[in-house]
Amino acid sequence: MFRSAANPIIRLAVFPVLLLFYLQHSGASMAILAPIFTVIFLTLMPSKPPLNLLLKLLLVLLFVSFVLVFIGEVLQDTPTGYALFCWSLFFWSYYRSHNDPKDIIATLTLIVVIIMTVMNFQMGAQIDVLPWLMFKDFVIAIVVTYISFLLFPGDQKDILMDETSKEGAQTNIGLIMFKATAMCLVMVVLMGIGSTQTMLITITISSMIMIPIADDHRTYSQNKIITTVLGICFTLPVMFLFMFGVSTWMLIGVTVFCAFQLACYAIRSQCRSSIYQLMFTNFVVLTYQVIKHQGTASLSAEFLRLLSIAIAILVGALILNLTKHVAVPLVKEPPTPQADK
Repeated sequence: MFRSAANPIIRLAVFPVLLLFYLQHSGASMAILAPIFTVIFLTLMPSKPPLNLLLKLLLVLLFVSFVLVFIGEVLQDTPTGYALFCWSLFFWSYYRSHNDPKDIIATLTLIVVIIMTVMNFQMGAQIDVLPWLMFKDFVIAIVVTYISFLLFPGDQKDILMDETSKEGAQTNIGLIMFKATAMCLVMVVLMGIGSTQTMLITITISSMIMIPIADDHRTYSQNKIITTVLGICFTLPVMFLFMFGVSTWMLIGVTVFCAFQLACYAIRSQCRSSIYQLMFTNFVVLTYQVIKHQGTASLSAEFLRLLSIAIAILVGALILNLTKHVAVPLVKEPPTPQADK
């Protein structure tokens, strides 16, 4: 409709928040998924995402989800067989991430496997409903993303893109097998003890160990802790107003205002796109926890999330300390000609 330098901020501050409140008010199952997908789309690309990429991701989501459901039904009485299938998907995803740390398909596959497995074996959700639920939320996020770009067009120019590293990790099959095995064991242990934060902890650990370079591991850990703390700080006004029982429209207005302030803070701090994404992902998740819980329970839920992320980073660091990462050039440089003697 109109172009303005503030359009990228409006897209990210308004649309995921409105979608979250609408889905929560309508009683949608897993109301947080579609807003999270929307945040990822709006922060992943500075301009309108190409339709072919979104369709490719949608096909991957459908394939992984329905195959996982089919295998889960076949191997429902044989947990070992299902564990081997999950292990093979973890191995494939980590193999792709070692060759390309920004591989979207590998990231999406890891998230889908974790969500589907935890919801099936720990939460007791009806497994044949999960693929359609994920598919519906993904489509909703795509539609909302395109509507946001149509109403508020313009490229994101205030947030710096991530620096591309000239080094990658040596693709060691044994190392990748170890990561896949460790990830499966962590997920089994957390589900076995009945942890309420299994999904958050496993996704955090998986995102941490899929990064091939040691320096990037430490950067991710620091950014995850910092952005979670910032998310708690910027959602405190929303939590206090919710505790006092203000109207929904006022709560939405304050949430959007806090989202604007978070975006302005990120721009002033010259954040990179990956940190920007972590900031708003945590902000949306914490807002969901505020409007989902009652009274002081929302504050305890926020600090439980922070504690869970800290535990996940400690476990991820323990796994990585048992491995050795060898940095290798991603692009081979041509040999320099020797001077004539």
